[in-house]
Order: sequence, then C-alpha cells, then structure tokens
Amino acid sequence: MIKQRAILIDDEVNSLEILEYELLNLNRDIEIVAKCSDARKVANIIESEKPNLVFLDIEMPWLSGFEVLDQLTYLDFNLVFVTAYNQYAIKAFKYLAYDYLLKPVNGTELKNTLERIDTKSNNLQKEELKSILNLLTENNLKLERIPFPTQKGIEFIRVNDIIRFQADSNYTEIHTTDSKKTTISKTLKSIEELLDKNQFIRVHQSHLINLSKLASYIKEDGGYLKMLDNSIVPLSRSRKSLFLERITKV
Repeated sequence: MIKQRAILIDDEVNSLEILEYELLNLNRDIEIVAKCSDARKVANIIESEKPNLVFLDIEMPWLSGFEVLDQLTYLDFNLVFVTAYNQYAIKAFKYLAYDYLLKPVNGTELKNTLERIDTKSNNLQKEELKSILNLLTENNLKLERIPFPTQKGIEFIRVNDIIRFQADSNYTEIHTTDSKKTTISKTLKSIEELLDKNQFIRVHQSHLINLSKLASYIKEDGGYLKMLDNSIVPLSRSRKSLFLERITKV
C-alpha cells in the first residue's frame, strides 16, 4: 500500500487538532505533511507538497473549500470533505459518491473513509471537480445545471430543460426538451433527493416529473399524465393524492 501523505485544511485550529489526533490514533502509514488554517495559502501548499490525500473544510474565511479547489492545477490526490452538518451538501456528496466527514471528526467514520479510499485511484478529474463546484456552490433552490455521469463521462444538463426521469433498474433515463434521451448510472431515488421538491415530484415508482413541463392530467383509466413532449406517464394510486395536492399549488 502506498504511503499516504496528507494535508489537513481547516480554519478552526481545534478541528485540525482533533482530525490530526484521530488520524495518528489509527496507526496507519500516514504522514501529515502540512496543516493549514488560512485558505489563501492552501493552493500553494498543495502545489508544493503534492499530497495524495487532502482533508478539506468547506466553510472558511476568505475562500471556501470549493474556491480553493478551483485554484488548483495539481489534482493527483484523494479528497475528503470535512463539514459541519449541511443537509444539501451531504446529499450532493452522496450523489457524487464523494467522501465526507462531519465535525467533530469521529475515529470510526475516519477509519471507514480511509478504507474506502484504499480502493480508489488518487486522481481527481477536472470534470469531477466541475461537478463538485457546480453542485455545491449553487443554492439548492437556484441550481441551474446538474452533472450526470454517463458512459462517456459527465454531462451537464439544465434543470429547466428536463421534462422527466424514468427508472430502468439501476439506471435512469433523462428526457429533455430537445427530444433527447440520456441514460445515466444513477438511481431515481438519488436524483430525487437532489432536486427541488417544489419543481419535481415522484408520480410513480419509475417516474419523476418536472411539474413545469406537465401538459395535462387525465382522470380516466385510473389517471395518467401527459407531458409537454406528448409523452404519457402513469400515475400510481398511492401517489395520486400528493400529486393532486401539489398541482393545485403550482
């Protein structure tokens, strides 16, 4: 196993000390090559030390963790975000399959995170970095584009261009206003958790729609929906009452 050269970044000195203590307490082959509490100095330290593991606080004075990432040219490391509880950020981390730790850092969670990292390549791709920045520097209700992992890489799709999502096992089809269908390797549930609940609603086990792209609700045959692209979406009996309640508020 390659020795891990770690940099710890947090504006709170106490948080840095706790993280350092928990890391050293694990008795792993980890060298802490630098600690930094000033976000303005982080980019130079990372470029100079070239670590293969970085623990990065999100909310810091002068520069956020995301703004620090945006400055980097050296990205050959595994990244672990460290954050106080932030519900939306956590959903985004899970969606992008990125490692994160909640403050105060817990030794067991740290151990589990490092074990996951052991199975990863320490290479933060530029497109992945764009995904992080796009999701986490936007306010949840103002999110304009979402990065979706496809077989070819990552595709950014405007939220307002999405008509509906349709589940297919562990994959999901995205239907957009340009009549394009994109298949991604994300479950409908993980996508639903990320989206604005005022704009998107699950109307069936396999269908999630953009309410702003709904053309009509037809009562016959148990009830179904017609979207602006003329596609037909089933409405499950168990979700009908919530759907009807929501459309009266649109």
